[in-house]
Amino acid sequence: MHWCVGLEEYKRELEEGKISPIPLEAEAEPEEPQRKKGWKDEKKVYTNPFGIFSGNYSFLLLFLIFISFVLQLLIPGGLITSGTSTSYEKLMWLNPQLIEERPWTLITHIFLHGSFGHFLFNMLFFIFFAPVLERKIGSPKFLLIFFLSGIVAGIGWCLTSDNPAVGASGALYGVFGALAVLMPRMRMYIFPLPIPLEMWMVVILFAIFNFLMIGTTYPIAFTAHLSGLFFGLLAGLSLKRK
Repeated sequence: MHWCVGLEEYKRELEEGKISPIPLEAEAEPEEPQRKKGWKDEKKVYTNPFGIFSGNYSFLLLFLIFISFVLQLLIPGGLITSGTSTSYEKLMWLNPQLIEERPWTLITHIFLHGSFGHFLFNMLFFIFFAPVLERKIGSPKFLLIFFLSGIVAGIGWCLTSDNPAVGASGALYGVFGALAVLMPRMRMYIFPLPIPLEMWMVVILFAIFNFLMIGTTYPIAFTAHLSGLFFGLLAGLSLKRK
């Protein structure tokens, strides 16, 4: 069920006899290299605990967001939905009324979440889509799309509301939009629908839902979602042309 670039073309050319199947490499034992007299074998041990994040910045972001959420739980009075907030949260959340004084909050609000459910849903979304986009376009471009989507989402929210906002949803919508442009036929399930939908269909459904929910009393930044999604779609189109 996985859709890969060039897979259908390869299958078609294989059926037409234009190419031969990819041969398996022989599983032979490598030859022992000749060593000069007096040489000694040395084993190099790499003890970098962050080596797992090399080329996997999506997992590094996931780790940092998790650490930030733990701090919200450990600091007394944390989590915005509890009715109170800590100085840590107030320093990092996106407050449209203070955006000129605290421009860094356009980025830092991405690392905060208002509740455990908010955090869990965003991280599941993150795990499903962020690593796929990073593998497809590379780590530098992935980081650029993630943070720029979050910034554009924050700007969109500041232009439409005066209430503080937190969460990585806007940045993740940007990741989702870019991936939908680059891999529109990748299939996914949306609970509770029993059939898989292609990503371009899901983007349309998400956009319509968020647009219709603007102005409701739900404490969700729908305009931030749409702003991040819009930037992600533009970024995906730019990458696809290249």
